[in-house]
Amino acid sequence: MTFFDRLETIFSKQRRRGRAAARALYARIVEVARREHFYRARGVPDTLDGRFELLALHTVLVCRRFAAEGEAGALPGQHLFDIMIEDLEVNLRELGVNDPSLGRRVKEMARAFYGRRDAYAAALDSGDRAALEQAVARNLYGTLEPVRDNVAWAADYIETTARMLARQSLTSIEAADIRFPEVVS
Repeated sequence: MTFFDRLETIFSKQRRRGRAAARALYARIVEVARREHFYRARGVPDTLDGRFELLALHTVLVCRRFAAEGEAGALPGQHLFDIMIEDLEVNLRELGVNDPSLGRRVKEMARAFYGRRDAYAAALDSGDRAALEQAVARNLYGTLEPVRDNVAWAADYIETTARMLARQSLTSIEAADIRFPEVVS
């Protein structure tokens, strides 16, 4: 085995471990995004769009935390994003989206994710509560007329989640030992 073969083997193992860790983290994010409270008590539509929005929101917040680590968080964040996109593709297939339109739909969802990432990050980074509430109303409640109290609650939840994630170590987050705010149904 050549030196380059050994390097490839080492990096392949590291990549598999990184993706396995990202799968576990993604499973935790899915679990949190499916909390009944968001849908029943806080009015997020219990639809494909509403579920995507909550999944995207939580993934954005975790990816934002990874990005705060600079180079050390780049690869775990990319693995998490990749796992999310792969899961969305599988779900679209299960819903009967056919192959010719599948790629286009996945690209639309990826663009939507990046749009949410930019909107939420800009509002959080600048401390602009009005911009955060506008992003929440536009994205999380975009398919209906949002209730003002629900928008304010969701903005509070996002700010609290961002603060909680900032206090958690990169190692614990990568290991899916991650905490999100409790919500009461």
